Amino acid sequence: MVIWGTLISIVTAVILSAFIGPYGLLTLLAVGFGFLFSIHSRIRDVQNDLQQIKQKLGITDTVESAVSNEEIEAELEQEMAMEK
Repeated sequence: MVIWGTLISIVTAVILSAFIGPYGLLTLLAVGFGFLFSIHSRIRDVQNDLQQIKQKLGITDTVESAVSNEEIEAELEQEMAMEK
């Protein structure tokens, strides 16, 4: 997909340069910046909507608590004792 986008932008730049002259590439860059800004604003809106949905459903981003080495060793010892 990236390769196709690159090829299309190169062809578009050549066509714009042929018709508009040296300002064709500048026009292409301005349009590209507009697309990027549009995509960025849409992603931001989707992230805000997702955050609101999470708040409404009561979903929180919790990080798993770190388990100490002693707890891991105790659990392994219990498993080894059960196997014997």
